[in-house]
Amino acid sequence: MTITAETREWVRQRANYACEFCGVTETDAGGELTIDHFRPITKGGDDGPENLLYRCHRCNQYKLDYWSSHHDEPSLWNPRREPAAQHFLPLDDGTLHP
Repeated sequence: MTITAETREWVRQRANYACEFCGVTETDAGGELTIDHFRPITKGGDDGPENLLYRCHRCNQYKLDYWSSHHDEPSLWNPRREPAAQHFLPLDDGTLHP
């Protein structure tokens, strides 16, 4: 991954210093989060800013390098393009139901 310091800071600011999937902040996590590729490099993604997301370590680990390659596989939710409410229903116990 060849992401410049300037791009990294731009991605952090764009995400308001919070995980773009779950919303945990740098303050909550006790430090900076990770920069990850929405579409993995190994699956044809690039280091362009629109393919980069700011994520906490846990969300990054859940996704790993998943990318659906067949129409019958689930596609990934892109938090930069679609609201969470379009994909998740918050339950009374605080969990999210797809």
